[in-house]
Amino acid sequence: MTETIIPGIYRKWWEQGHDDIDLFVRKFCSPPDKEYYPLEHQKMFMEKLLTGKYDEAWMSGGNSAGKTWTGKFLAMHWASYKIKPGKPWPSYQEYLQAPYNILCTGPEQKQAVELWESIEQGFLNSPVLKFRIDEVRTSTRRKTHPYIKLKNGVFIEAVGLHEKGKHVEGQAYDLILVNEPADARFLGHILDKVLTPRTWRRGGVIAGFGTPKGKGEYWTVFRRGLHEEGIHNDFAEDRVFSMYADSRENVFAAQDSISRFLSAGNEELVKERIEGRFIEEGSLAFPLETVEKCIDDGLPVVIEPSTGHYYVTGIDFGRKVDYTVAVTMDITGGSVPYKVVNMMRMGGGVVSWEQILQGVLEISYKYPGFCLIDSTASSGDMQTEWLNDMNINFLPYQFAGSPAKKTNLITNLQRQIGLKNITMPYIRELVDQLHQYPKNMDDKGMETDAVFALALATYGATQYGPAGDVESYHR
Repeated sequence: MTETIIPGIYRKWWEQGHDDIDLFVRKFCSPPDKEYYPLEHQKMFMEKLLTGKYDEAWMSGGNSAGKTWTGKFLAMHWASYKIKPGKPWPSYQEYLQAPYNILCTGPEQKQAVELWESIEQGFLNSPVLKFRIDEVRTSTRRKTHPYIKLKNGVFIEAVGLHEKGKHVEGQAYDLILVNEPADARFLGHILDKVLTPRTWRRGGVIAGFGTPKGKGEYWTVFRRGLHEEGIHNDFAEDRVFSMYADSRENVFAAQDSISRFLSAGNEELVKERIEGRFIEEGSLAFPLETVEKCIDDGLPVVIEPSTGHYYVTGIDFGRKVDYTVAVTMDITGGSVPYKVVNMMRMGGGVVSWEQILQGVLEISYKYPGFCLIDSTASSGDMQTEWLNDMNINFLPYQFAGSPAKKTNLITNLQRQIGLKNITMPYIRELVDQLHQYPKNMDDKGMETDAVFALALATYGATQYGPAGDVESYHR
């Protein structure tokens, strides 16, 4: 269907673009100064959905496999033509007047907005599609979530799945895009009770894109769409399609970073983080199911200190552009479970040491007790001097270069988590790092700052306990 807003030179391409995804991406999703094209796995995924055979489709890919861009191209394509696979519009007038809604969602509002912003930029950067935008709002009093309204009546909005997806209730959708489904808590419940019913009125489609995190709920959802030849799958459903996407197949990804990850030699994590495959929890130090048992959804992310309570803070200092993380636990009375009450993560090359140490100082004042710090490497000596100058009670623990000390930290944390001797709020960065930490402790090239900060706090709780102020090791 050709609309008058499309310049004459594009009319033929526009008509062909309805069914030709490669042409649509090249001519309408590309900015003036470059030409985009879909990767083979992106094209295959979108073509499968155009057949009208599937109500759900899931792409499990490695980091930087092009998953978000698949969702971006898919949303731009379907929004431009108001695509309903296998259901052509009976008339042009009905095409213009019928409501059409696309939902960008994810574990939290952050992931939903990330996908939505990618789609928004795709429209704004297109020399043709930008003229199809009628309105863009970050939020209004009546619509609290960001949305894009196109001149053909399409709404594209972003709503997160937090609080079991309750914010998604009440709207019908023609296309639902789920960003990073592996990170969504209660994914099965949300899919069955929230997302799927939202597609019934319009005959909509659900499509998800994410990197796996072990064989958790995402695996249960994903495996229903595996129809690989020669493999019998008792869980397969005809209306679901699933596929893997390898990071190495994305020519636009930073291949040098991928090569460094491959050089670490951790085969299980390569399967998960590069190939997008679901690995057995047995290869991980902290299986997601075990970590979940320590999470209390009723706890706020930051728990204010209470009079008469005693705390321990584990601090993993960053190096150069790494992050410094401080995890604080309430260990009053020495009884379990120890409760995580605060986590500070600063650094990444964007804040100064003065700001980081000011944050540490504020934590030490706010939560009375002591700190167990990572005093690794030469900079550790400098940091211990700073802490002494600030009169902070701390004990140094140097574990880098000492396999035994590192093993003590991790095995102690494994034991306490396994026994449910730790309770904590859902802090996504902490849960993510715990879940991906390998059982063999070969963590080269991985972000582990939150794991070791929690491990240091836990070690301080179990080895020292609330024994009063810790005397400085300096004499």
